[in-house]
Amino acid sequence: MTVGAALLVTWAGGGNVAPLLVLACELERRGHRVRVLGPPGEVEERYSGAGIAYRATDAAARWTPEAQRSLAGEVAAEVHRAPTDVAVVDYMQPAALCGAEAAGVPVVAFVHTLYARQAVTDHSPIHMAADAGAVNELRSGLGLAPVVRLPDLLDRTALVLVTTLEGMDRPEGAVPGNVRYVGPLVEPPGDDEGWVPPGAAADGPLVVVSMGTTPMGEAAVLQRVLGALDGAPVRVLVTLGPHLDGGELRVPANAALSGYRRHAALLPHAGLSVNHGGLGTIGAALACGVPMVCLPLGRDQPANAEAAASVGAARVLPPDGEPAVLRAAVLVTLADDNYRRAAVRVADEIAALDGPTRAAEAVEQL
Repeated sequence: MTVGAALLVTWAGGGNVAPLLVLACELERRGHRVRVLGPPGEVEERYSGAGIAYRATDAAARWTPEAQRSLAGEVAAEVHRAPTDVAVVDYMQPAALCGAEAAGVPVVAFVHTLYARQAVTDHSPIHMAADAGAVNELRSGLGLAPVVRLPDLLDRTALVLVTTLEGMDRPEGAVPGNVRYVGPLVEPPGDDEGWVPPGAAADGPLVVVSMGTTPMGEAAVLQRVLGALDGAPVRVLVTLGPHLDGGELRVPANAALSGYRRHAALLPHAGLSVNHGGLGTIGAALACGVPMVCLPLGRDQPANAEAAASVGAARVLPPDGEPAVLRAAVLVTLADDNYRRAAVRVADEIAALDGPTRAAEAVEQL
């Protein structure tokens, strides 16, 4: 499409929000008309704050069979309510993929996890919303052919956008022709432009600790990290998800707590990222050339952390490991320049790929 209209469909999944918002803003910047169907609340505020037209629906906030059926119908209705040249759908919403397919417009599956090692496997996060039986019942009602496996829904789309590097995903053999690896889509600093971390550089390198924005029982892990780095020759900054109460944490003298900060404003100051292995956080750290110590909590995070380690930019430890081992890993990763060189090498690859432009151009070519 040249200048066209795009419908984006999303949900409140934590790490899925920022990369799709980056694509929405890039499409708008290029002159396309963008509108979003998604859940009410924080996600709506993020898009509306960026000036993107947004319609909230409770169906995008719930994963019951009834809500999924409703979401499929709402997506199809929204396609026909206003001119729509393409629907970009978060792939973890299988009902929305089906609704867009039934509406007869080109469908883009937005994959914000690893593709070959996550999205198309039998353990794909796409199963979080439904199973094949429920989706095939829905597809039958929409007049669509059944699928054998839920990940097969991606084969029915015109385009699959994967927000990581192919070299990190390491697919075996050729990927399907509709798959495009576009690299991490990292939000610009925005209102956090010019942010400066607490403390002085003379007090040591900055270690940024982040365990994501959705609840995963991470308070105990954050406390373990704070305890492990108490008195270490580093400055520690812990960013907290909105669901956490920082008053419950014991914070040593060389550490500070912060609310949400955009990665692009925070990570350029960092010598090291200690994180949960979320692909968005890993992608942002690599885009800034920052090495990592990953403490994967669950979901797709162990695979993401292993992918970061595979390019030489990260060490991976269990989140419940011994504090002394964690402290040693942080200090060794900071001291061993091989980790930073690997991260900078990946950062150069990400910069050359120019993910927002590559993703938008792929959509435009449909």
